Amino acid sequence: MLFNSYPFLLVFLPAALCVQALVERFSPRIRLQSLLALSFIFYGYWDWRFVPLMAASILVNFAIIRLFAARQPPFLIAVAIAMNLAVLGVFKYAGFFASLANSAFGLALPEPHLALPLGISFFTFHHIMYLTDLRAKKAPLYDLTRYGLYIAFFPQVLSGPLVRWSEVMHQFEMRAFGPGWQERLGRGLLLLTLGLAKKTVFGDGLAGYANPIFTYAANGTPLTVMQAWEGVLAFTFQIYFDFSGYTDMALGVAQMLGISLPQNFNTPYRATSLQDFWRRWHMTLSRFLRDYLSIPLGGNRHGLGCAPASSGAVQASACRP
Repeated sequence: MLFNSYPFLLVFLPAALCVQALVERFSPRIRLQSLLALSFIFYGYWDWRFVPLMAASILVNFAIIRLFAARQPPFLIAVAIAMNLAVLGVFKYAGFFASLANSAFGLALPEPHLALPLGISFFTFHHIMYLTDLRAKKAPLYDLTRYGLYIAFFPQVLSGPLVRWSEVMHQFEMRAFGPGWQERLGRGLLLLTLGLAKKTVFGDGLAGYANPIFTYAANGTPLTVMQAWEGVLAFTFQIYFDFSGYTDMALGVAQMLGISLPQNFNTPYRATSLQDFWRRWHMTLSRFLRDYLSIPLGGNRHGLGCAPASSGAVQASACRP
């Protein structure tokens, strides 16, 4: 179910808001359980066969978390992270690697064509962030409902942003329709509308220019210089408006439910360098790769030499491990 689809905008979102409002008023004890159920309904709308995978991912990881908390075997978290990455690799890259091996070594391995579960990269990375912080004794234990909601919360499960547990867990305790809900609902509706405009007006509109040109190029049709530039520029802004628009919609929907998710874009096409662009584009993925991959592997301590401290605060700060 896409945020810009009629079933979501006209049926699911109004129903979800009404359910949350009624539950908070009459049965507040099951507020989080109802939000988790709504998240599974949202996730299963596209293909119900993926729901057991999501549920199994949450249950298995939660069982490992409880076992680690009880006995703290040092290898357990590493095994859990490897398991999550293996599942991601099977669904996303098994066919690719089988095809590569067949071509390179003349093998006849079967090339699986598995249906890719929606959002599998995002909920896998959420598992990894929590597991890593749990092993570092930074993350507390949560019950199954809260942990499941952290993984499956429907505004961010399909396309992000990548949210750290510390940014959102405490917000689950707040009522969506508590004091100040009118302002939050208004801000969320504004973000949702802005994201819809980015996606449907600009993103889809630019796709009408970019797609035919790329089709011509794929078919071997010669392009003029003007057509080539038109295709490149149209696609450049199309992917921004598609991704940024969808992220704005996610932030808006979460805000309507009383949850503030982190920003994911910061005017990336105003960047002055590739490094600056990387910091501005898909910001939550950038910091995930920095904090959970780059820094544990040594950060930039083995890279190029740093500028002297006297050359400026910006360069000096970039040299910190």
